[in-house]
Amino acid sequence: MTSENALTRLADDIANVIPTVDRNTQGQYGDGIGSEDEPRQVELLVDELQRHSSAYEDTRLEVPYPDSAESCDLVLPDGIPVECKLLRYWRANGDPEDSMPMRVFSPFHEHTLLSDAQKLSESGFGRDGGLLGLFYKRSDDDPETVANLPEQYTAERLADKTARDIGYWFDIDVDVCGVAAFDGLQHPVQAQGAAITWEIRS
Repeated sequence: MTSENALTRLADDIANVIPTVDRNTQGQYGDGIGSEDEPRQVELLVDELQRHSSAYEDTRLEVPYPDSAESCDLVLPDGIPVECKLLRYWRANGDPEDSMPMRVFSPFHEHTLLSDAQKLSESGFGRDGGLLGLFYKRSDDDPETVANLPEQYTAERLADKTARDIGYWFDIDVDVCGVAAFDGLQHPVQAQGAAITWEIRS
């Protein structure tokens, strides 16, 4: 299976299993997966993916890079390294997550979505890598904030913007592979969203 196909399937499969994970998660900041931190979400989702399909049986977490002391969030069974980021604009209490744009989209800081793309493109894994973004937004019937959201605030627009930014800042070939929507989650602030995957060519 090509990296692109595997990453497209990853987005679709996460969207399929996340409601089950959400129902079974009693989070620190309210029931549901959405308010959990990134390592916890990745762990819970991979556990459910492995129950959902034998195709994920050999997925590994926190795999060391071949050429550095850093670790990659997960490596799929066919060897595709994947870095993950939470794309959340609100904290669990409903306040804006002011540091999110910097932590995710800055090309000037380490451990952002953009710097992870650069790291994957230069890694010694020996094959193309991928990014996974777990995008959360408030319920559509939330009158406090949804009425004020710009039209561009969609998972599809965010996926395209990220690909353009990676190409602009690092001259890396990147493609959006999957944007798979999910909804009906328990936490009112992290009620719906999408699993987004990008292919980063080495």
